[in-house]
Amino acid sequence: MALADDIQMAERHVLQAERHIKCQRARIAALKRRRLPRGKASNFLQLLEDAQSMHLQHLSRLLEQASRKRTEAGYAVPVPLAAE
Repeated sequence: MALADDIQMAERHVLQAERHIKCQRARIAALKRRRLPRGKASNFLQLLEDAQSMHLQHLSRLLEQASRKRTEAGYAVPVPLAAE
């Protein structure tokens, strides 16, 4: 699999995890409104958030790798402009 494909897959995983976390938070809020136990739902939310952290770290590593490859290939790396 090419690096660009890996980056696209990692980006999809980040977006999917965001949706899962949002849905799980909504479920927890619904349980709270109904005064039902939320322990297992909260534990699962923590697992989702931990997985998201790993997805973001993976994406970051892939983007750094792509940046290094561009630099090694002689492509210009954008330099931020100084604030005026």
